[in-house]
Amino acid sequence: MLNATNLFAQSSDSSENNISNTADTSDSLTTDVFQEVLAQFPGGETAMLKFLSDSLRYPKEARKKNIQGKVLVHFIVTETGELKNIEVLKGLPYGLSEEAIRVVQLMPKWTPGSQLGKNVSIQFTLPINFVLK
Repeated sequence: MLNATNLFAQSSDSSENNISNTADTSDSLTTDVFQEVLAQFPGGETAMLKFLSDSLRYPKEARKKNIQGKVLVHFIVTETGELKNIEVLKGLPYGLSEEAIRVVQLMPKWTPGSQLGKNVSIQFTLPINFVLK
């Protein structure tokens, strides 16, 4: 069984934040509203979990040696939704890290993140759990 859990982007744990910051200048109070929308797999987390489940293949050598665990894959979702700089932060042997990278490289373009209505690049870390039944 393969699954991805605890998805998180480096900048936040939720898909949308409104943070109000205040600065006291002289006698007046100014408020800046900062709105950030995180990058998202097309169709959301449920669609990504299905994509991973359908696409991941447990390497034979890892299955034979009963290797299980979590691979942390880190990447950047660009302002156009492309995935760049895909790398393993925490890997597993016998082809599991390589399989996690392969599948992330197969992902379609994501819906890009935005700040103040402008698309921005966002760093994302995706945990992929490899579990044998």
